[in-house]
Amino acid sequence: MSMASEDSTTVSIKLLIDQESNKVIIAEAGSDIVDILRSLLKFPLGNIARLIGKHQSVQRAGCLNNLYDSVENLSPTIFRTDACKSMLLNPRSIHKDKYSKKLKLNIDVSEPTKYYRCSNTRCVEKLFSHYKTSRCHCGNMLNIPYNGGTYESEGTDESEGESMFFITDDLRIMQALPGNLMNILLNLGIKNVCQIEEKVVDISSNEMSNLFSHSLFSKTTLTNVFLRNQSTMFVQQSTLVAPNVKERTEKDSKTRVKIMLRKSDRKIFNGEASEDFVDLLFSFLTIPLEFALELIGGNDLTAGSISNLFKDLDTIFSITKQNSYVNGILPPFYSCPIELPSICSQHPTYGYLNQLDPKSPILNETNSSGYIKKKSLFVITDDLVVKSLSSVSCFSLLKETGTPLCDVEQEVISIGEVEALALLRACLCSSSALSALLNLYVKQPKQEPQ
Repeated sequence: MSMASEDSTTVSIKLLIDQESNKVIIAEAGSDIVDILRSLLKFPLGNIARLIGKHQSVQRAGCLNNLYDSVENLSPTIFRTDACKSMLLNPRSIHKDKYSKKLKLNIDVSEPTKYYRCSNTRCVEKLFSHYKTSRCHCGNMLNIPYNGGTYESEGTDESEGESMFFITDDLRIMQALPGNLMNILLNLGIKNVCQIEEKVVDISSNEMSNLFSHSLFSKTTLTNVFLRNQSTMFVQQSTLVAPNVKERTEKDSKTRVKIMLRKSDRKIFNGEASEDFVDLLFSFLTIPLEFALELIGGNDLTAGSISNLFKDLDTIFSITKQNSYVNGILPPFYSCPIELPSICSQHPTYGYLNQLDPKSPILNETNSSGYIKKKSLFVITDDLVVKSLSSVSCFSLLKETGTPLCDVEQEVISIGEVEALALLRACLCSSSALSALLNLYVKQPKQEPQ
């Protein structure tokens, strides 16, 4: 990982602490802190999982880390190419080169973007890849590193001037105005400013990463990070509500998952699916966090404070109204799930060397889709641990249920946009993703015959 964990650079933040309750009331931060938080929202979900994985003291909520670990643990032979696995474990961001170098702290967990050209010096194909495991159309490997050039930013995504901001314990952000401070204190029932202590702390890249990790799970993020040294955090999983989008998908949808459950209490044992469903799940790792939050919408998206952060930054800086995604959400050749039509990849730029599709094992194929080989079968747990069916004993799966076979049934669920959004939301705020899918399926009223 290219994270500057040993970098001695720090940024300062002033905490106002209620001495009676030993809680952070607000933090007063400069635009440098806010710029870092804005940058973190641009991280693909796979990099968010990597960031969380660095902090063992933070309890994992949702299914995001299980999904990431599943990619890591699956055999490379499951994927269409070696690069497919790398694309999911280290998803690239269309914003990385444009903004990462401007921040005072380097909190980026992604690996540097690399460029490789053909090992045949006489090759006329003029191709390059970001992965040295890719094969050129001439048959030789694209494994010779070269300088792909630097990205020259057009405009800026930094806050203007030396603005100051208030950040509440649950990560609400507002301009640092006296009136805002007074309203916060009154809303908290604090009438005597003598009970408030001021404390200036210096934040390193590691501490900033820890703060962001806590924001996914904690409603008292600043207090937990700066005042309490908790070895673990108890996280109450949120109850999922079906997204208010259209009707559920018709049963003739191509992408399906077969769920095995207990009849008596609807407890889910596991799901069985082909590469279409698993490709959808794995593609979640490539979606930028801010775009995922915008897609699933609503309040209390997670058990933590991240939805407050997103909504307030969007209000202050109009994040989702910018043209930052006008040309696509994902980098070129990243797989776009058909179940989420608003997600698309950018078109590759063509110059002296043209970019090769790293997902395609077939020479001269120009537009391939999916990361997983065709005709692959998988077993998926309720919390989205994905295993190849070839590595699992079917008899063991039945035995592990501990349930008489007469009390076990299977239901097939077709996956469209509604179901895909429910799964995406579950990745962030529930440890029971398949249950959320099943609840969505059951909640829909049956249509009366015409």
